[in-house]
Amino acid sequence: MIELDGDTLRRCRCGDPAALGALYDCYRQPVYYLARRMVGEAEAEDVCQETFIAVFRAVAKFEGRSKLSTWVLAVATRVCLMHLRKQRRLETPAEPADAADAEPMTLLSPSHELLNKEFLEQLADAMDRLPENQRMAVTLRSFEEMSYEQIARAMNCRLDQVRATLFRARCRLLKYLEGH
Repeated sequence: MIELDGDTLRRCRCGDPAALGALYDCYRQPVYYLARRMVGEAEAEDVCQETFIAVFRAVAKFEGRSKLSTWVLAVATRVCLMHLRKQRRLETPAEPADAADAEPMTLLSPSHELLNKEFLEQLADAMDRLPENQRMAVTLRSFEEMSYEQIARAMNCRLDQVRATLFRARCRLLKYLEGH
């Protein structure tokens, strides 16, 4: 992932609109993809916008102890979790991530393509059945390719909790997929 240069970050901290626009342009796509995987396509744009409102308000407080991209994705993670909790309180289920949006593997025959599509649908269904924290950890690790340390910072938890959460999530995913 591309990082914002130090001068642009300094201007962001001072509230420079052009620098904030550059920050948005740099991180919009990864934030949107994370939101889409966590809350579904219908809500992803709203969550993305909420994330950048929070980022713009807090960028002056960014201390630089992690990469800016990690910090932005951590803010996005928290916004996604708040959104999911609000949805659950309203008893409106989150829209599942659309398996058709996932990048399909390149396969040789139509029968393989059909099997791949079915697997992606099963995987999306299995991901939707995971508890929020496990789905978040798997999304950050597998789709955003974050390190365990970055995930711990994004989810505001200890490194051993990330390892345990990912282990439990993978076990559940295997169990769900074997049941199909």
